[in-house]
Amino acid sequence: MTTDRGHAMELRNETAINVAGLLRTMTGGSRTYELHLDAFPLGDGLIARDVEGEVRLTRLRDAVIAAVRVAGRVPLECVRCLRIYDQSFATEYSEEYRQTVDLRSGAELEPKSDEDEDTALIDENHELDLAETLRQEILVALPMRPDCGEICPGPGSLRPDLVETDEGDARLAALAQLLGEDSVDEEKLERDGSGG
Repeated sequence: MTTDRGHAMELRNETAINVAGLLRTMTGGSRTYELHLDAFPLGDGLIARDVEGEVRLTRLRDAVIAAVRVAGRVPLECVRCLRIYDQSFATEYSEEYRQTVDLRSGAELEPKSDEDEDTALIDENHELDLAETLRQEILVALPMRPDCGEICPGPGSLRPDLVETDEGDARLAALAQLLGEDSVDEEKLERDGSGG
């Protein structure tokens, strides 16, 4: 629900904004919203939490441009230790939403010739929904290889206290001994077989 607070309105746990009032203003008119999302699904089981930010909508001739600035956190699995940790993110982007219906007549507006199927639209109820572009931008802002940081108890090759020596990783010493015994046995068999 959007509520008026002086000049800035508030979007709490929703991403759809009715822009009918903004579309009645002259080109260049704007509205500002404070965005607060407790939980925002990103897909594949990921959920952004405590998303806070600002949305500024500006009226164009036949569209509205949304300038969005958000920050929050996403629980991710560390690729080194496989523990869940909170990854913070912050992102800024702008997206243009094209009008599909004339505000006064209700007539459907023709799409532009250079428009593709990914163009963001204002629906027939004069609402634009930030959800899909916001989801994509948050996903892009997350690291490709999530890592919980310097305190990560992950694999030794990534920790300075367990660096491999010339003899190999110390944790694999028992395996190296077994392989060493096998190679000695193979040499003995080769010598015994060739001598007899």
